[in-house]
Parts: sequence; structure tokens; C-alpha cells
Amino acid sequence: MKFSDDAVVTESNLRFYYEKICPVRDLVRWVSYEGEKTAGLLPRREISFTFQRETGGSATEYYMRWQCFESHRQLQNVLYGRDNVPYKIDIGAVYNKPVSLMQLSGSNFHAVERELVFDIDMNDYDDLRTCCSDKRICEKCWRFISLAAEILTRSLTEDFGFKDILWVYSGRRGIHCWVCDARARALSSEARSAIVDYLTLIGADGHKKRVNLYGIEDHPAVLRAFDICYRTFDHLLREQNFLAKEAHLQSMQDYITDRFPKAHQLLQRVTKSQVSSSCELFNDLCKLLDVETPCEYRESTHGSQARKDAFPTAFRELVIAFSYPRLDAAVTKDIGHLLKSPFCIHAKTGRVCVPLALDMISTFRPESVPTLGKKSLNVLKNVVSCFAAVL
Repeated sequence: MKFSDDAVVTESNLRFYYEKICPVRDLVRWVSYEGEKTAGLLPRREISFTFQRETGGSATEYYMRWQCFESHRQLQNVLYGRDNVPYKIDIGAVYNKPVSLMQLSGSNFHAVERELVFDIDMNDYDDLRTCCSDKRICEKCWRFISLAAEILTRSLTEDFGFKDILWVYSGRRGIHCWVCDARARALSSEARSAIVDYLTLIGADGHKKRVNLYGIEDHPAVLRAFDICYRTFDHLLREQNFLAKEAHLQSMQDYITDRFPKAHQLLQRVTKSQVSSSCELFNDLCKLLDVETPCEYRESTHGSQARKDAFPTAFRELVIAFSYPRLDAAVTKDIGHLLKSPFCIHAKTGRVCVPLALDMISTFRPESVPTLGKKSLNVLKNVVSCFAAVL
């Protein structure tokens, strides 16, 4: 099932949602870290709103940045107690002074903490996925998202020691990661840049080879990433049928070069022909390279990683190029970057940005989130109540 713009979001429906369904109290508790020693955090946190205004028969957006609140009741007043209802809520950084004093503080006003955040959007997979494109997403696309969440969670916990990680559905075709540990929130922009650079294995689109593991091919994080990707690679091959596209076959030859003559010749032969089964072709490639197929790998390793020399580096690069997470680094690097709030409504799809426990992500289906329509408000209330427990 595919969807793009699924529902018309009206101001009346938004007002009803914010007043009757949205767990504003829980959201404020989460965003202000109630229970921690640091007091007075909420007034120092930037909240941004996007509104719509009818002008000349069409809707135009306007933004209200640098808002702050003393309590959840003040936030509720903005959400449904005024004439205009915000169509989007973004959460920013915590500053050294109350946001209301920004104009008076001059240069002595700066961000001091903010969750370490990551944004994964299916748009960044458009050169790879064959099932959908642009704004559309389906169950097959979602496998990339699920895989990305598993890889990032493993790295963030095992390599950096973070524990408090929240995943949130973006409302349309992606997912956001919020790392909420106090140590993560205190990271400088430079440290955030270093972390996202560490996690980035997919290079710029203009490069002939988007993955180059030279010098890091034996790094534990790289070996772990390959292990996770390869365990599910046959599912991707079957669902996306990558190798039915000439462009993807050409891309594979950038990795499986004439250093591997038999495998390279096979790819050359089939490039101009019609490939019916990517799984069969890939398994033939594995035999010529004398490596295990994804299915054989799952059965033989039983949860443990393969030896680092079990696969040629070029082969690992290929698998990572076709499956590893594609991160929007700019979102992570800037400590002051605004990111859509959990439980706000996506203005184009009418779907709630629901939090997801890690073990929910693989079976989550975006189309299962009810849209903001009159017929589904009761269902939506039940759904939001279930997901609020994750926050």
C-alpha cells in the first residue's frame, strides 16, 4: 500500500486534536526533563510554531520562532486557546537564559543543550528504491527505515554508551531519532559533527563509488554494520529487485571490478539483458566470489558476526551502498536545529508523529496511523494513548 497526501488538515480538526487527544502534559514533561536536578529548563527552551493564513484565496505559511513557556497550560493556550491553530510544532535548543530575554541578552545568549538528533527520510533513497519515489512510501520502503533504526541504535548504544533513545515517525516518509541522555544533550556542535561523520558511510551522490571503506574496513562499527545489513539483504533484493535496473547493475560494477574477473564478467553480461530475479543473480555472484549468500550467512553465524576476512572489502562496500542508513547530517550537526515535535500533526498527510519503541519499528506501518478526519478521531485517540506510553 502506498500513500502520499492522505488527508486535508483543517483548523477545526487540529483544534479538536490538540484539545482532546494530544498528550500535551506528557510532551511538556518530556521536553523539560521533569525529575532531573536541573530546574527551570522549560522557559529556556525554544518552541517554534508554523501557522497558515488565507490570503487571496490561497494559504500562506508564517512562522513564530523563539517562543517559550512556564507550564503545559501556557502551551495549551497557544495550541487551541487562540483564533489561529498552529499547523506544526518544532522543538529547538535549551539556552543559557530564558528565551523571553533573548532580545535583552545580546551576544550573551547561546544554546547550552539539545538532544542529539538524526533525520532519516525516504527521499534520500530515491536513487535506490524501486517500489516508490518522491512523497510515497510503502511497506517495502519501510524496511530501509527499520534497518537504519537498528544500525543507529546499536552504534549509539555500543560505541557511545547512550541509553535514552527515542524514535519518532515523521508523519509521512521518514523517522527521527532523539538521543536524550544528559551527556548527549550537552554535546557541542563540533562533537555532534564528529558523531554524524563517524556514522556516515554513504558519500556524496556525485561520487562514482558512494562507499569507500579504505582504512576502516576492519573497524568494529563497519563490521557490525555489514553484519546487520547482510542479514536482511536478501529481503531487500526480493522486494526492491535492484538488479532489474541497468543503473544499479552499472553501480555494482564500480565495486565488483575486473579484480574479480568472473563476477565482473557476469555483471557485464546481464547489464543489457532482462534480470527477472535479483536474488538469483546475487546468489550467482556470491558463488563466483566464493562467499556465503545472505540466507547462508544468517544460518551459519547464528547471531555472531562473520570473520573480518570472510568477505572481500569491495563486496562489503557494495552491500553497505545498497542498504546502509542515509543521514541528513545538517540536522545533527547544529545544536540549535529545529525538529518536528512528537505528537504534532503532519500538515500534508494528517498523520500523528507518533513515538516508536525500537521493537515496534520493524512492524510499524505508516498507513496504520489514522488520519486527522472526523471519522477517525476516536480511533486516533486510542492510537495516541498507546504510543504516548513510549514517550
